[in-house]
Amino acid sequence: MTGYARFIKQLISSRLYRPDGTVETTKDPAVWTLAHRGYSGSGRLDVWVYPSRKTALQEGVKIAMACGMDEDKHATELFAAGRYERVLQRYEDTHPETHLLRVQAAFLQTADDPAPVGL
Repeated sequence: MTGYARFIKQLISSRLYRPDGTVETTKDPAVWTLAHRGYSGSGRLDVWVYPSRKTALQEGVKIAMACGMDEDKHATELFAAGRYERVLQRYEDTHPETHLLRVQAAFLQTADDPAPVGL
């Protein structure tokens, strides 16, 4: 895979559990994103796209550590153990209501897709 195509993955977009025990899983094209809102940028939300969840987590933990988590004993222990999701959660937990640092999938929307509920 070359170019931008390596960023788009088929990820689970829904999973339906039926009473008879069967499970219906739907996959749709998506990209992995890292979203950050902190002190800089007057509270703006910055979003970056990465070719994999792992890469997005690695970049997110770099931001967390540069934004003070390197001085948090629990965060440094999590970082050393490679628990990057937990470091990002610790970042948000120690900055309630003001900061966001999160990795998540963003599903591609096309003109043929129905509008999200509520719009």
